[in-house]
Amino acid sequence: MRAQLVARLRAEAGVIAAAGIVSARPAIDWIERQSDSDAAFPAATLQIISPGREYDHDGPTGLGMPRVRIECFGKSQSDAVVLADAIRDAIEPSATVSGIRFHRAKLLFERDFNPEDLGGGLKIFRNLRDYQIPATSE
Repeated sequence: MRAQLVARLRAEAGVIAAAGIVSARPAIDWIERQSDSDAAFPAATLQIISPGREYDHDGPTGLGMPRVRIECFGKSQSDAVVLADAIRDAIEPSATVSGIRFHRAKLLFERDFNPEDLGGGLKIFRNLRDYQIPATSE
């Protein structure tokens, strides 16, 4: 599900338009931003906060309900929020990517952060959102 989710985001037109570029692709990665270069902003990182594995009396049901934290970084608050909104618009509808069926994602939490000076003249702004992203294998 992880590889399919990041592939889904990197392929969405709205995300492509809003995100910076790293290694000739949108700056969307698991856990860690890959670059501090100007071209790499806005950027987003994804992190599983809770696996959300569903069970019934027979064991795992095959439905995953992970809570995924998506943190967007921008050189302005507006840039971070524009990318966050593009990601929201990309994951709220259902879609299938490489054998994983993503059901409608639900926004659970959102928070803006104060700007952070990373040194070397780099100041970033962040928008953090947690989603529940139901998924099943086809």
